Amino acid sequence: MTLSELLNSDMTTLARMARGGFDWWLRELEDLLPSGLVRGRGLKAWHRYEHGTVIAASRTGVDTLVIPHELCLVRTLTLPRLPQADLAAMIALDADRIMPVPADSIVIGIRTLGPAENADGAADMVRVQVGALPIARAREIAEAARTAGVAPARIGPLDAGGEQLDFDLAPAMRTAGLLPPRPAAARRWWSVVAVLVLLNLGTAVLRDQQQVASLQALVDAQAPALGVVRRIEDRVIGNARLVKALNTRRTAHQPLRLMASVGSVLPERAWIQRFEWDGKTLHLAGYAAPGVNVAAALKASGLFASVRVNRAEALADTGSGRPFDLVLIPRAEGGA
Repeated sequence: MTLSELLNSDMTTLARMARGGFDWWLRELEDLLPSGLVRGRGLKAWHRYEHGTVIAASRTGVDTLVIPHELCLVRTLTLPRLPQADLAAMIALDADRIMPVPADSIVIGIRTLGPAENADGAADMVRVQVGALPIARAREIAEAARTAGVAPARIGPLDAGGEQLDFDLAPAMRTAGLLPPRPAAARRWWSVVAVLVLLNLGTAVLRDQQQVASLQALVDAQAPALGVVRRIEDRVIGNARLVKALNTRRTAHQPLRLMASVGSVLPERAWIQRFEWDGKTLHLAGYAAPGVNVAAALKASGLFASVRVNRAEALADTGSGRPFDLVLIPRAEGGA
């Protein structure tokens, strides 16, 4: 293996390599020792059951007992995807059909191999390896383990890769009363772990609540200043609206511009005596020379939407000209 492959390896590969190197080192040490000092066939990484006896592992902390594969009946089934406990219960109920021996004469272990490949609805089906050990043989193994002073937590044959058990028979052997129950120490440690996890979650929630409370206190402290800012903002917006309304009103009520517009279209020899503008309606009154039609000229200018002759007052012709009295509505800017 190159250095690049070593650096790119995952933890499982590195652990397997380390254990292989350690086993090789143990084998080298075994070759250096006298044969009489070597227990069994050599230094073992697991407890082993061979020829009716249990050979204990040479290192402490081992809880796996490996048995020969030929002692077990093995079948591979395709079953629905279920939790491990439900799979074990379903196989135990159907053990008489799965195995060629009565269900009460064997102990069963299972192992999920992975999703089924060539089954209908493969997404919901898994391959399960089922192993059965005659209960008489299981009793002999349990007695041999007690004699050797071994209390295994897992019992079964190794798989083809030699890395893990094909299936675990220990739970079924405990149920049958062949193995003592697992010590409560493990359960206590798992209880401690659960308590610590809950404590961490509670601490995280408490810290989050404290941060939220401090943030709320900061917001409450800034509330008076924020209220002043909002009042100032409302005043600024109100003033802006008032200025806009005044500008609009001033634009709509500018008499000088309207007077200039009227003066530009008023025919010659026409004089205005009265000019009234209320923002919507223009009232013009004056005199025009004979033959001058002021109303027609204002209509033709296109500046007014409506030009109406006011008949509210009777106007008499005089020597200086003919009087006119008109009511006009200027055309809106941009209008037709």
